Amino acid sequence: MGKKTGRKCGNAATKNLKRRILGGLAGLAALALTACGGGDGETAARSKEHVYRSEQMELGAVKDPNEISDIKIMDGRLYVTVFTWKEEGGSIIRLISQNMDGTDAKTAEVEAGENTYYSNMSPDADGNYVAIVNDSYEEPGGDAGESVWVNKYHLVKLDQNGNELWRTELTGKDPDMYWINTMFPLADGRIMVCDTDGMFLWDAQGNKTGEIKLQKDLEIGSLYQIRDGSIVVRSYSSEKNADVLTKVNPDTGEVSEEYNIPGGSSGYGGLYAGKGFDFYLLGSGSIYAYNLGDTELTELMNFIDSDLSGYYIYNFAAVDENEFYGITDDDSGSLALMKFTKVDPKDVKDKIVLTLACNGFDWDVRRQVVAFNKSNGEYRIMVEDYSKYNTDEDYTAGLTRLNADIASGKVPDILVVGYSMPVDSYVAKGLFEDLYPYIDKDGEFNRTDFFPNVLKAYETDGKLYRLVPSFTIQTVAGKTANVGTQSGWTLEDLDAAMAKMPEGAQVFSEMTRDTMLNNSIQMSGSQFIDWKTGECHFNTEEFISLLAFINRFPEQLGDDYYNDSFWQGYDSMWREDKVLLTYVYLSNFESYNYTKKGTFGEDITLVGFPVREGNGAAISSGIELAMSAKSGHKEGAWQFMRNFLTDEYQEKLYQWPLSMKQVERLAQEAMKVPTYEDENGNLVEMEQTYMVNGVEIPITPMSREEVDEVIAYVKTVDQLYSYNEALLNIVAEEAAPYFAGQKNAKEVADIIQSRVQIYVNENR
Repeated sequence: MGKKTGRKCGNAATKNLKRRILGGLAGLAALALTACGGGDGETAARSKEHVYRSEQMELGAVKDPNEISDIKIMDGRLYVTVFTWKEEGGSIIRLISQNMDGTDAKTAEVEAGENTYYSNMSPDADGNYVAIVNDSYEEPGGDAGESVWVNKYHLVKLDQNGNELWRTELTGKDPDMYWINTMFPLADGRIMVCDTDGMFLWDAQGNKTGEIKLQKDLEIGSLYQIRDGSIVVRSYSSEKNADVLTKVNPDTGEVSEEYNIPGGSSGYGGLYAGKGFDFYLLGSGSIYAYNLGDTELTELMNFIDSDLSGYYIYNFAAVDENEFYGITDDDSGSLALMKFTKVDPKDVKDKIVLTLACNGFDWDVRRQVVAFNKSNGEYRIMVEDYSKYNTDEDYTAGLTRLNADIASGKVPDILVVGYSMPVDSYVAKGLFEDLYPYIDKDGEFNRTDFFPNVLKAYETDGKLYRLVPSFTIQTVAGKTANVGTQSGWTLEDLDAAMAKMPEGAQVFSEMTRDTMLNNSIQMSGSQFIDWKTGECHFNTEEFISLLAFINRFPEQLGDDYYNDSFWQGYDSMWREDKVLLTYVYLSNFESYNYTKKGTFGEDITLVGFPVREGNGAAISSGIELAMSAKSGHKEGAWQFMRNFLTDEYQEKLYQWPLSMKQVERLAQEAMKVPTYEDENGNLVEMEQTYMVNGVEIPITPMSREEVDEVIAYVKTVDQLYSYNEALLNIVAEEAAPYFAGQKNAKEVADIIQSRVQIYVNENR
């Protein structure tokens, strides 16, 4: 059978495209928001270079930008293709075109049957449209009189009113395996079709004029026509383990050298040919330009500097480097068709610029940065996302560079702290500011407003160097009947509990030795390292016992582990005492309620991971923010950071909020049946259930006693979840000979102690 083309082509809605300035995003008033001036002059100037004004464009009767299939710009006209499904089946394709200033708007409409799909819809040099039409239908002809499913492809030309001018069938050497890679009209009027058999040219009247026979084998991915008329093939190079670009002469098939996209292509959401530059690349926070042969990308538009909270722009089209069109989120979180226009740096009002550094930009932090930049009249935040330095060959390059900058004293005003950063080392070197004085002086907050144990856990010598607005508790749960009523236990206690379990019972389900080792170090590793004093305790009986416990688990799960019996009994294995424990990511009341009433079906104890001291649970942060002790604008940095502690922010969190007030609000909700609002504005109760062996088990609301029990437990957790890749690698590497039976536990514990001690000394 034939194969359908990739994307179904869009079809649109009718009226003239009317522009309106989106108040929160753009207009001349927004120039006052796109700022700098203070601090580092180079940084301030740089934040002005990438500012674009945003205007939202309306699509007449079409209210859903998701229906936009494509946006193209050609010869001073904007072409928008909109694809709308009909309830009765089939679709309507609307083709909208207009001059760039909105005049001379035209709309054409094409109807397609239920099994007819238009794709690669493109305007040609005469203002007509060419497209690939895929018709799918059944016809007799199979074995025993059975019908077969047939796919037919046609190259079609439509006039400006949507009337079909001509169509010609496309097929290949093997019709059953035939499909279209891409199709687009060339600037000289010819049409290029790339299919399963190769690359072919058609004239403006629908006649095949020839085949492009490449002088070099290419694994053809996408095709583009760049500004000088050349065809560029994007293909994968196994030798380079990356995408490469190659120029192709459509008349001779001559192939150029391979061009590498600087930094690789994996970090970019789209590659678009355009005017002004050969290509535009869409990153997760910027639009870049690239000419073949460039060794670096040229940043054009920075989303944060332009007050855009969205990550990506879809269906992108460029007039030139100063004017773009595309779809992105507006301030309400809804999609909108936008026009982006370059703002002259001299028209950008000066503000004091604060730098915020991160290695990967959290969506929530991004949203807060944009809101701060719009509302604050004195300060503005410029973001330096080090993940942009990652490459296909080295995904840690950004983190390495960030750590090197911080170690050399180049500390941003605000740092979004990640698990892979040597935070204890930063704190020990005095790089972070104590945040307690700012909380204490702030008229809106008191320390007593927040979980005291969480603040305490993040303290160092009584000072708070990291702000954690939300958190999760990582712990271990078991039936109270099996593990007792007290949180916190040792490996000896676990062994005693397992001795009472039925024969064949497991401690954890689906657990391998490596996973157990990682979980052990991350959840209980703090008992073996004291970063304050630099002391390590890996050559102790506690750690040797931990190694022996980990060694009970298999190196890997057997091929028959996930058999029918496993899946049939998966939902009930904890209820039936086939498994003693489960890891719990206690992020809210609901996660506890489902574990108790769904997973186990009876009273549970959050017993934690076995440790010598403490309750074996760990606090895992959602976001961590730190302020530089060397910042010249600490008050401005606090103005931003304090927003994460306000009720407005804390009440919208899905994890445990730091605010005790907001936790009580969540407790009240947990004691009620959840509801949703229907289309008539009525509140409708929503039943919560858990599936066990095909039977829905109701999850009832929590009682006051239950929520109080959970809150009390959360307050007892005082250890931090720790992900330290270097530490994990040391332990895993040196423990391997013990697991392989080549060394005893005491030998490897001594080696681990020595290596970790050196690591800690070097990083304090």
